Amino acid sequence: MEEPKLDLDRLATFLRDKIEREELSIRAAADQIGCSSATLSRLLQGADAPNVPDSVNLMRAASWVGRRLSEFEIGPVAKPEATIADVEVHLRALPGIGKADAEGLVAMVKAAYDAAAKLRSKKTTSR
Repeated sequence: MEEPKLDLDRLATFLRDKIEREELSIRAAADQIGCSSATLSRLLQGADAPNVPDSVNLMRAASWVGRRLSEFEIGPVAKPEATIADVEVHLRALPGIGKADAEGLVAMVKAAYDAAAKLRSKKTTSR
């Protein structure tokens, strides 16, 4: 059976986002993940890394960013719906936008998302 192909660049984006958001060093993040700082450095290189870390470290890294490794599979596998966390990652990764502006956008989107969820729950309970 062929090993699934993974979107290592997407995993790297999630990792970088969490490291920046929590203001962690590579060493501190690696300690939290349970891998070496060299392994985390390779993960942060995404598809450009000279070799891919083993599946245990890939699973640990995916779990650390709140995902399942299967969510990073490329191919005919059905992708899960986007979550608010996906939106946050994309907003923070916008080119040419400062950190403060990105955080402002994230806050606005979260507020709109929460307000929409409250409206949906009110409509559901009023039926």
